[in-house]
Amino acid sequence: MQSEKTCKFQSFTSMGNPGLGPKRLEALQNEIAKNGLDGFLIPRSDAYRGEYVSEKDQRLRWLTGFEGSAGICVLVKQRVGIFVDGRYTIQAKNQTCPPIEIINWPNIKVTDWIMEITNKGKIGFDPWLHSVDEIEQYKRSMANTEITLQATQNLVDIIWKDQPSAPTEKSFPYEDEFAGATQSSKRKTLAKELKINGNSAAIITLPEGIAWLLNIRGGDVEHLPIVQAFSILHSNNEVDIFVDKRKVENLKEHFGDGINLYNENDFLSQLTTLTGSICIDKSSLPFAAYEGLLASKATLDPRGDITALPKACKNEIELSRARDAHLIDAIAMCKFLCWLNSQSAGILTEIDIVIELESFRSANPELYDISFETICASGPNAALPHYRVNNDSNRTIKNGEVILIDSGGQYKSGTTDITRTTALGQVSSEIKQAFTLVLKGMISISKLRFPKGMAGCDLDAFARVFLWSEGLDFAHGTGHGVGQFLSVHEGPQRLSRTSNVPFEAGMIISNEPGFYKEGHFGIRIENLLTVSKAPKLEHSVVAEMFIFETLNFVPIDKNLIEKDLMSTDEIVWLNEYHSQCREKIRAHLDENERIWLDHATNKL
Repeated sequence: MQSEKTCKFQSFTSMGNPGLGPKRLEALQNEIAKNGLDGFLIPRSDAYRGEYVSEKDQRLRWLTGFEGSAGICVLVKQRVGIFVDGRYTIQAKNQTCPPIEIINWPNIKVTDWIMEITNKGKIGFDPWLHSVDEIEQYKRSMANTEITLQATQNLVDIIWKDQPSAPTEKSFPYEDEFAGATQSSKRKTLAKELKINGNSAAIITLPEGIAWLLNIRGGDVEHLPIVQAFSILHSNNEVDIFVDKRKVENLKEHFGDGINLYNENDFLSQLTTLTGSICIDKSSLPFAAYEGLLASKATLDPRGDITALPKACKNEIELSRARDAHLIDAIAMCKFLCWLNSQSAGILTEIDIVIELESFRSANPELYDISFETICASGPNAALPHYRVNNDSNRTIKNGEVILIDSGGQYKSGTTDITRTTALGQVSSEIKQAFTLVLKGMISISKLRFPKGMAGCDLDAFARVFLWSEGLDFAHGTGHGVGQFLSVHEGPQRLSRTSNVPFEAGMIISNEPGFYKEGHFGIRIENLLTVSKAPKLEHSVVAEMFIFETLNFVPIDKNLIEKDLMSTDEIVWLNEYHSQCREKIRAHLDENERIWLDHATNKL
């Protein structure tokens, strides 16, 4: 029976309209020709380089119908390609129509595809939507051709007649009792670092960095409590903020002295007045801002985002609050899974499940928002790692199908993210084997003890080796950093074969191996972990080592485990983990839920 409840934080209406794609692409091609160009780049990004963008910046979705959170559309000489990574290849095929070609990146690079089509011409781009690194890399790759990149106004904005306005949500202070440090102390610490490195200022264009530095949060983007703004941190501790002032007019007392407010449109002109050595992050700095700095008398120091590492390394108060958030979230998840496991196949739909999960989370008034749109995928939909259910794709849960549920909450005390894969009815031996191999990789990461200095690229294989032994793998990274009442995807740390950023104490990282069989099923199991200093071993020759501390305490479905594939150590780990789930959660459940929890956490 269809749920009578509704979602406050998530819509099931598909916002993309692939059917209008050809007409809109034709209009864009006309605009390209009118501007004397041979092509144009349309990234899924905004000037703030965030994974989540406001409705105003959903250009890629509006133009093509593709609703994924990463990708770029390239128009060249009447050809149209969308470049997406392994997470989105199937989704992009399903959400677009000809003449759009779906291109698997990074197997095929944007510039390689362009050079296959032509070796000369002008490719336009909006300099606010591309980082310095992106444009410089494109230019290097096409240096031996007659292809040039030309900064222009955004041509999509010209043809998008009913484009939404920019968000103007009010911001609010993030209290010291949650942040663990005052904004003035953070400014002083980073300003001191600037002086040590001979910098007169640092440019900060990522809203998450500004939010962390100034202890503020906002509502400019769904599920991500940020204020869209740019800023300059000076070595004298002062900060210039470039923002729609309507968003921050209530923060004067919070800011105090040393924070100077400017209109957002003043950012470019202010950059041209800077002198001395300026710290920049070329991976996030918009190319337009870079050109403004080049017009100044300053020298540029591309050391990277000065807020990234201190933001990632949570202090003790932040970690304590994060544990609180995960306890609240785990209680809601356990109540939800008790409900779900009592349901019957053939009636319940994916949307029903999403609505019910939000209802359980929302029962706690501390929930501010969900941290991303809940992924609830059953059967073949679960083979899409970042599937989002809508009214068109929604399907009824069938007996013996896996249900992959990846979700999280935004609480003032922290940001949560958890994935559990379960089923209604008995699953096949193939699913059990795949689930167990994924679980073994997840346990392997959870148990790791490793020397300081190790990065994601050093540890990622531990999550995959059991899948590799059967000729299997997954196309996404094993883990990502997580913010503190900020983005559910935070850097600079990642648990992937391409990340060389060393892990540091206080970082939060996800641990989420998976396996996806296209057209059939998908499996993912995810907990969040904190990096902690390991107790010293008596005969250790390694000066300093780290371990991972688990934050999520929600049972893993034992009905999907092939016990014969598990080692004794893995079974011990799982039983101990389930014992902790029971100890932490049981007192917060009703009698029926306790019966479910006791069964879900008894020994394998």
